[in-house]
Amino acid sequence: MKPPRIRIIVADDNDGLRKEIQRSLGMEFDVLAAVADGQALVDAVDQLKPDVVVTDISMPLLDGFEAAAELRRRGESRIVFFTVHEEEAFFEEAKALGALGYVLKRSAPSSLASAIRSAYVGKFFTSPEVHC
Repeated sequence: MKPPRIRIIVADDNDGLRKEIQRSLGMEFDVLAAVADGQALVDAVDQLKPDVVVTDISMPLLDGFEAAAELRRRGESRIVFFTVHEEEAFFEEAKALGALGYVLKRSAPSSLASAIRSAYVGKFFTSPEVHC
């Protein structure tokens, strides 16, 4: 018997990238929704109850940090940030918000899947390119 697939929601304001992430992750995970802003992310999590959330940081309405803070207040804590931001301040903010993953968009595609699997079991993952 196969283990259940991890259920995820993806948030990124880049339409092409969001669709590509949804397509590539959909081979291994159940992608419940792919949304373009932080408010839509919070709404989708409330409605769909994913196992893991994958979110960009820089997005409209609520940025990824604001959305993560709201999700933590509501009890959702398995969050993986998928971002271009390599600065230590962003990494530290993600950790302070209780994120379980921090993956750079320039990382190997397998890094994001590894981060999702790690977050699902409650372990922190960061892509090797993060030097913080």
